[in-house]
Amino acid sequence: MAYYLVVCKCGHVGRNMYMPICFPVEAASGKEAAIIARMIPRVKHDHKDAILNCVQTDLEGFNYQREINARDPYLLCKSRHEQRLILPLIQNRLVYDSHCEGGDKQKYKKKKTNLLVQSRKYKIVNYDD
Repeated sequence: MAYYLVVCKCGHVGRNMYMPICFPVEAASGKEAAIIARMIPRVKHDHKDAILNCVQTDLEGFNYQREINARDPYLLCKSRHEQRLILPLIQNRLVYDSHCEGGDKQKYKKKKTNLLVQSRKYKIVNYDD
């Protein structure tokens, strides 16, 4: 097993915003470390580009990052109310995310039923009357 530092996009900090957080992960390969980090709570699971960077490190760097994360106010808050209270502390760490610009917004909207399927349903309803 090797030690990795995986930088991920973390969410729940406002529309079109994210906070990059470095998570220490123990895994056999960098790809496996990225998969593990993607499943960590607060990471934007639905973004294809949720993993920003993955670097192998030694045990000392791994433990140092664990200590940093243990004192991070963003990772310590348990509710929206607590997060609103620490917003002035984390405001300078927020990054604008261009993920939802342009055509990407369309894939998150509810899909409409095909017009042909709607017309078939309409014909069936009228036929039964």
